[in-house]
Amino acid sequence: MIVWLNADQVAERLGICRRTALTLMYQMPHSVIGGTVKKRIRVSEGSLDAWMAKKSNKLPVADAICTGSNRKLKRR
Repeated sequence: MIVWLNADQVAERLGICRRTALTLMYQMPHSVIGGTVKKRIRVSEGSLDAWMAKKSNKLPVADAICTGSNRKLKRR
């Protein structure tokens, strides 16, 4: 059985506001339910999990202390 999530449920799971959740939901495979005036967007729980897994495969961020070079740039 597929579980469909609305913007409020996605926002609660990710710990973000509803407007940000809607923005992110348009980046995922989604389904639009509703009429011509107000369109309600839904994402499946599997789509949300797959999207989160894809976004979490980023390289770890280096410490701010270790970034950059110790060399000074030559001035003109």
